[in-house]
Amino acid sequence: MNATATVTATTTLSKTIQSLLTRISSSPELLRGTSELKKKLHTQGDSKSQGTGNQVTDQEACFAALLEESSILYYNHTQTENGFYYIYQVNGTQRAIDFQIFELIDGVKKSIYNFDLKHTKSDTFFLNDGWFHTNVIYIISWVRNLSEPRKKKVTQPSTFIALGQNIPTPDEIALHADLCQIKKKYNTQYKGVDSFHCYIRFANTYKCERFSPDYSNTSLLSVLTFLTPRKRPQVAL
Repeated sequence: MNATATVTATTTLSKTIQSLLTRISSSPELLRGTSELKKKLHTQGDSKSQGTGNQVTDQEACFAALLEESSILYYNHTQTENGFYYIYQVNGTQRAIDFQIFELIDGVKKSIYNFDLKHTKSDTFFLNDGWFHTNVIYIISWVRNLSEPRKKKVTQPSTFIALGQNIPTPDEIALHADLCQIKKKYNTQYKGVDSFHCYIRFANTYKCERFSPDYSNTSLLSVLTFLTPRKRPQVAL
């Protein structure tokens, strides 16, 4: 029995992830270093591969390293041993989800959890596909401004962890719905001019100024509750 199988027998995947996210939340530097797993993720676990289209970020590599420290191992689609595994870039580059974590039991995926990672050196990050996804856990590494007015700039690395559906405000949700209708109209009805055909896609950004310490703690608690084992539909994106 390998280390992963031993962990599976003594603890649950949800508790493992809860512990890991709590560590990341209280120690933002954990996702701000470098890791030798960059090459492994870039080649999707295949040493002969030339790699994916996009470079792996330090944040993603550090997260993968933390997963493996927690006995959640890279899944290359050939393992049959029961245990905890993760897949990188489930739906390819530039598309959610960045990581999918699950427990493999007798060849069947159980307790599937999806993660999307965002990082920025300021207080604004990009949403590559334009919006947040339901029941996806977002881990956002950003920089909080602690400076007083007209004083020397003081910043603090911070991490915000939340479920996608809990991040936007009602007004933001309404605006996004309106924009989606506009996008749908032009992408389905507008035919372009001569040889030129346009296609509208979102490259939206989101500011982290709402992520106060209290709100961050509340959002993390919601994620930890979401991870608590219970009967719920499993959706593999």
